[in-house]
Amino acid sequence: MNALRHGLRSEKAVLPDENQEDFNRLHAGLQDLYQPQTVAEQDLVEQAVISKWKLVRAEEFESECYHEAKNADHRAAILNQMTQIQTRLERSYFKAYKELERIKASRAKAAPQAAPQPVAGPPKEEIVRRQVSWQGKVLFRSENGVGVDNWSDPDYVFPLDVKPEPDKS
Repeated sequence: MNALRHGLRSEKAVLPDENQEDFNRLHAGLQDLYQPQTVAEQDLVEQAVISKWKLVRAEEFESECYHEAKNADHRAAILNQMTQIQTRLERSYFKAYKELERIKASRAKAAPQAAPQPVAGPPKEEIVRRQVSWQGKVLFRSENGVGVDNWSDPDYVFPLDVKPEPDKS
């Protein structure tokens, strides 16, 4: 690390003077967003995270160098080199990003579109109001107010305590 100037070619993603927790948050965010399911997808997430991390590092390094530059020619040289580095990092990030977005969209398209399930309690049973009454001397059956010859449930037995209504004649 004696020759470390900008760390853009470092094998380690996080340098000693950088915050590991910030890197971990960036990594976790992209992991959650894309949920890689294969090694190739995981590599794309890693590529995006490292490219984004190094892009921030490059911008900070460019700012430091620009302020420390001795003259306009030196600043122009720094700006030229850093622009090339930043362009490469941006390209790397956006290639990984686009591929991850494509994979995510194809997964969503392939997933069966399930109809939304209503959030309710247990299924309601159909309520059938059965009534037996005497009309004159004739037994009258009804379900939900509609006269029927037979009950909708053939196993249903109406209680036998139905008495004919008294004749008012």
